[in-house]
Amino acid sequence: MAAEKPGRNPADWVRQLALALDLPFLLIGSVMGGGLVGYILDEYLRTTPWFMLICGGLGFAAGLRGVLQSLARRGGSGGTKTGGNDQS
Repeated sequence: MAAEKPGRNPADWVRQLALALDLPFLLIGSVMGGGLVGYILDEYLRTTPWFMLICGGLGFAAGLRGVLQSLARRGGSGGTKTGGNDQS
């Protein structure tokens, strides 16, 4: 009879895989979205490439913030409880 190792749940593996696949799209999508808005503004205002660079940079910052928030939210929900005095 093979015993399963403690702490090795297949659902945890699937959650980690989903997180690993989600985060790059979040970051790249934010940069591309910001760059697209900047490109449209540049075409309209004839200021090539300034708005595309500025909005792309803002998109990168927003994407990085979203990635960090997602990691904090998902990383803090699992695992073992740490800290505190657990006296029984």
